[in-house]
Amino acid sequence: MRAYISKTGKPLLIVLLLVAIVFAAPVIMTVALSLPFGGQRVSLGQYAELLITNYTFLRFFWNAALYAVCITLGCIALSFPLGFLFAKVKFPGRDAIFFVYIIVMMLPFQATLLPNFIQLKDWGLMNTVWALILPAAFSPFAVFLFRQVMKSIPNELIEYTLLETSSTMKLLRHIIFPQTRPAVVALSIMVFCESWNMVEQAMLFAYNAPQLHPLSVVLPLLPGDVTYAAATVYMFPILILFFLCKEALSSAMEHFHW
Repeated sequence: MRAYISKTGKPLLIVLLLVAIVFAAPVIMTVALSLPFGGQRVSLGQYAELLITNYTFLRFFWNAALYAVCITLGCIALSFPLGFLFAKVKFPGRDAIFFVYIIVMMLPFQATLLPNFIQLKDWGLMNTVWALILPAAFSPFAVFLFRQVMKSIPNELIEYTLLETSSTMKLLRHIIFPQTRPAVVALSIMVFCESWNMVEQAMLFAYNAPQLHPLSVVLPLLPGDVTYAAATVYMFPILILFFLCKEALSSAMEHFHW
C-alpha cells in the first residue's frame, strides 16, 4: 500500500486523508459532545448520569456483551469443523449440501427472520437468551469462509498427520487451526461487531422480554441529556477490539487471495 501511494504521489494521499477525516468526524464529534465544557473545564456529567444515577444502562450494556461473546464463540466452534468437513472430507451429497449453504448465505437477512421465529416458537425458546444467541451462531458465511481457506491446505499434510495420529480433534487443533488463524481472527471480529449491533433479532425474538434487550435496541430510548455519552460507551468495545486486533486483522487480509 505504501509503495502504491509513493508511486501515485501526494494527490492520492490527500484524497485518502480527506476521506478518513469524513469517516472519523462523526466519532470525534460524538466524543466531544459527550464532554461539554462547563465554564473552563470539561464536564463528565453525562457519564455520571448514565453510569451512576441511571445505572440500568449497564444492564443492557452487559446484555450486549454477553450476546456478542457467546455468538462469536459459538459461531467459530460450529463453523470451523463444518468448514473442514466441506473442504477435506468426501461424502455423498457434499457439493449439494454446500450449494444449499451458498443459497442461504445469499438470502437477505430479513428473509430468514420468519423461519427462525417459527422454529424458536416451536422449541419454546421465544423471549429467552437462547433466542438471541442460537440463530446468530449458525452462520452460512462463516462455513463458506472456512471452507475456502481450508481448501488451500495441502492434502499431503493432512494425510501425514493422520498417519501419526488418528484423532480428528488433534488434527484440527494442531494442524488446521494454525493454518487458518487469520481467518479465525477476521471472522471473530466480523461476527462480534455484527452481534453487538443486532436490533431486529432482539425486537422480534424477545418482544415480551425487554429486560433481555441489548444496548443497540435501548440506545435510542435513552434521555437526550445522556445520548452522546451513551453513544461513546456503545462505540468503546468496537474501538478497543479494533486497536487490539488491527495487526492480526491486517495479517488476515494479506492471506485472503481467493
